[in-house]
Amino acid sequence: MKKVLYITGNQKKLDNAKAFLAEYDIEPESRKVESDEIQSNDVVAIAVQKARDAYMKLQQPLFVNDASWRIPALNGFPGPYMRYIVDWFNTDDLLKLMEGKADRTIILKDTIVFKDGDIEKIFTNDVYGVLLDAPAGEGDGPFVTKLISFDDKGLSIAEAKVVGYSDKEKPLWQEFAEWYKDA
Repeated sequence: MKKVLYITGNQKKLDNAKAFLAEYDIEPESRKVESDEIQSNDVVAIAVQKARDAYMKLQQPLFVNDASWRIPALNGFPGPYMRYIVDWFNTDDLLKLMEGKADRTIILKDTIVFKDGDIEKIFTNDVYGVLLDAPAGEGDGPFVTKLISFDDKGLSIAEAKVVGYSDKEKPLWQEFAEWYKDA
């Protein structure tokens, strides 16, 4: 089993990564590293900086995973600020922003950055979904899991009961895993 350090303090993200990467005989170990997150609308730039900061502090090979949510009808809002939006907004707030918008597309830009002393490798994947007209499903996750669908049948993330990574998110993790196992 090949090990890799995953910079995250989020147990669910670690569990998901473990479940997926096990298929490739890769075992992520987590460590939370505090860093000043740069202010940028570019999730790739944010992830690269997080990886560089963590590498400077730990001096060992590692990867970070970051994501942003873009809603084209809202000029790309909220971008990399989605984690704040789930604290500031509720379901009704987001739905009010979408009133009168015909385009309900939402794009998850998922990014993995691997960093060691010699290599800085970036992997990205855009996952397209839709923002639903009303919440659907059960669960204690962020309210957006009841408003966003990546499912071909139109089920919300909560209704589809996505555990781990959805099929549409897997290409990013597959690309990283296939590269890393041979790196």
